[in-house]
Amino acid sequence: MKLTHGREDRKSNRGADNFTGGVWQDTLLDDPEGGARVYAVYFEPGGRTHWHAHEGGQVLYVTTGEGRVGTRDRVETLRPGDVVHAPAGEEHWHGAGPDSVLHHVAVSLGATRWLGEVAREDYERG
Repeated sequence: MKLTHGREDRKSNRGADNFTGGVWQDTLLDDPEGGARVYAVYFEPGGRTHWHAHEGGQVLYVTTGEGRVGTRDRVETLRPGDVVHAPAGEEHWHGAGPDSVLHHVAVSLGATRWLGEVAREDYERG
């Protein structure tokens, strides 16, 4: 067992290559052997991931703010307490709404395949 107290030995990383806008993430767990990664992610208004898919799926738990999550077929609004399950291989994106920050905890299983930036038209469908 490993226990980490608070922010001990951790600092926030600014999302860059696979994000649009202001995005900060804290790695809570990175277990390459088990294939699980857990992040606390903070999005500034309009900040979002690029299109991506997870080999084993992803679960998001929204804690603060209002955001959006999109697939190739639809865009939904996210609010505190919402839980999103993206099944293995589903292409999706997620982030803050245009006028709100968003904070969520993301549990990702397996490798992540990044697919490119989300077009403004796709983001604005929300």
